Amino acid sequence: MSGFIKKRFLFVIICILTASYSYSQIKVSEFLQKSKIASPDNNKLYFVDFWATWCVPCITAKEHLKVLQRQFPNDLYIVSLSSENPLKVERFLKKRPNDLAVAIDYNKETFNKYNVKVLPEGVLFNAQGKVLWQGGAPDLKSDIVSRFLRQQSSTTSLEAFFNVVALKEEMPTEYIPTELLEIKSIATEVDELSIIDNDNYLKLTGSLKSIIGYLARIYKNQIVIDDLLNTNYEIYFKKPLNENENLAYMLITQLNLGVERTYGKGEGISFVVNTPKFWDTSQIDWGKNNSRYLIGDSQLKADNVSLKDIAYQLAYVLDMPVIIPDDSEISLTPHDWDFHYKFFQLMQTDLEDNFGIKAEKTEVSYPIYHIQKKAP
Repeated sequence: MSGFIKKRFLFVIICILTASYSYSQIKVSEFLQKSKIASPDNNKLYFVDFWATWCVPCITAKEHLKVLQRQFPNDLYIVSLSSENPLKVERFLKKRPNDLAVAIDYNKETFNKYNVKVLPEGVLFNAQGKVLWQGGAPDLKSDIVSRFLRQQSSTTSLEAFFNVVALKEEMPTEYIPTELLEIKSIATEVDELSIIDNDNYLKLTGSLKSIIGYLARIYKNQIVIDDLLNTNYEIYFKKPLNENENLAYMLITQLNLGVERTYGKGEGISFVVNTPKFWDTSQIDWGKNNSRYLIGDSQLKADNVSLKDIAYQLAYVLDMPVIIPDDSEISLTPHDWDFHYKFFQLMQTDLEDNFGIKAEKTEVSYPIYHIQKKAP
């Protein structure tokens, strides 16, 4: 073979390898639906939106991404990628339809490739599969998309960009707990509490402090626990659950820990309910096994949750204790909620006019729970 032919042969091989590397690098297991907004042909940019049905901020991010997709229907293609059971995602989409493309990553191969550990997360690619931007999905703004579009000339189709690898038979089956309470210590670092609440079980994955806080609906700064005890766990509670069972106390007891309660003082919000005008549970209906909360930049909505639940969520978004009436029918009965929280005076008006709750920002006395090992 002459030198010229050898060089040409090598050039062709390099081109083939380069093309195969550049395209079809994003692996998915299957598409549940294609985009109802964007064109599947000749896009300059592709955005993979990593999400889960249990992730409340992901649901808020979807609304932002839907607006963004409508702005760039012929140059940008957004795909929401979940690693959950496709049947669960399909049920979710039936109750909460979305116009974006939705795909499944059975074995979390793409999640792991791009080191996605916190949701919602997103990665923006050009047509060759090069990562242009990565961050929280709500942080992808139209000016960022416009800037990258001006820099790109190559285009590719949806079919060429995504490599659909059918691995359905390898999908792990859903684990169903057999005991009322199952506790597993995990070495993996968990940044945020993960909550799966369905007909069969309640599964919590996160630090012990975050799990106890969720179960007891206690704000994080009201829980004191030594770093050596505050390790990560995967906790299952088998359903049906006894409504009168204190799940936080059950977990603490099982771990051979004790609780000591003291009181502290500091800035907080006090709720007073003299004449409640709470909504009933028919005002909002997101269906079964869906997230109960939708927390946006300024609005908090909730389906079938108690005042105690609302105070717990509000304490986190405002980063201060929220004090409500002691456990009673007023604080524990489920209701639907929709109110502003970003600006305090507007929140005050919303809560008093719509729900009969008087909210006051003041110095409050609040309980502090010290979690510690029981003495031998």
